[in-house]
Amino acid sequence: MTKTQSRQSFVTSADGTRIAVTVTGQGRPLVISPGALNAAQDWQLLADALAPHLTIHAVDRRGHGASGDSLDHSLEREQEDIAAVLDLAGPDAVLLGHSYGGIVTLGLALQRPPAAFILYEPPVPLHGPVGGEAIAPFEEAVAEGDLEHALAFGTRNFLRMPEEAIEAFRHSPVWATRASMTPTWAREVRAIDAFGDDLDRFARLTMPTLLVTGEFSPPVLLDISQRLQEALPNSRLAQIPGHAHEAYLTAPETLAEEILSFVAGLSA
Repeated sequence: MTKTQSRQSFVTSADGTRIAVTVTGQGRPLVISPGALNAAQDWQLLADALAPHLTIHAVDRRGHGASGDSLDHSLEREQEDIAAVLDLAGPDAVLLGHSYGGIVTLGLALQRPPAAFILYEPPVPLHGPVGGEAIAPFEEAVAEGDLEHALAFGTRNFLRMPEEAIEAFRHSPVWATRASMTPTWAREVRAIDAFGDDLDRFARLTMPTLLVTGEFSPPVLLDISQRLQEALPNSRLAQIPGHAHEAYLTAPETLAEEILSFVAGLSA
């Protein structure tokens, strides 16, 4: 894969927070809202794969990467951040939300429907709270500065990852980077738990929607995407074979093919 040239831009959100955006490529705009332990840089492999066809606007959500932050965090503030990036990208932008970033974009879509929508395994709390009683001990580990323990605890209790998967993750090159992002994870998990489990509210989202899943993603996330597909009237599911929740890192070319096929169908 040939790396393409990117540039960093900034937008100012409604509360004055400065939000960083990495812009790559040419063509119809695609705005990416990353998950809880991600930043724009994690999506660069996918951006490079899409660059000949789309202009990718990968967001550093507030508190991540080069973006600013504020003490007044809420899902609504994060939605305003993405809305500001959509203003930058233009009215025909396709909106992609991954994991927690999918929760942000689902809420935004109810107020400001995008031209087209891609959702990659948003953890709508259909099976009970994601954090619940585990949030307090997680925050204690963060407050003590033991971010690696916090990451292991969160992956075990928020993501329900098995121990062998956590151990493999611990030896991966992204472990330290993910650990450094744990200080904002508790507030994001709280936002997920407060999001609610009512899928009927999404029936009025009639824009073309692609729901992406990984073959080996946690069963709970696969079930949520299946039920979202049933709730969203103009949606379809696409599964990335042999991969899981992070195909943008592990199979960027395959994920790019699914996205380009979906976008091509918008003008067919």
